[in-house]
Amino acid sequence: MKILLFIVLFWGGIHFIPDAWIAGFVKAHIPISGDGEEAMDSFEMHIIVIKTSLCAAGAFLLMKLLFWMKNHQKK
Repeated sequence: MKILLFIVLFWGGIHFIPDAWIAGFVKAHIPISGDGEEAMDSFEMHIIVIKTSLCAAGAFLLMKLLFWMKNHQKK
């Protein structure tokens, strides 16, 4: 149950967080080096890694919060 919930929350985060939000952060704060296609590949990889990390952390925290609330209500 926990694994399925984590996957659903993670998938939801990946698909519903706009890439433009992460791209704006990367453009403003992370220097990208390289020419042409190499720089674009690096830029896209930064976006994917940051978005995946944020979604994994968010899904984990939401899952912990939901299970804490469920257990807290029983007492």
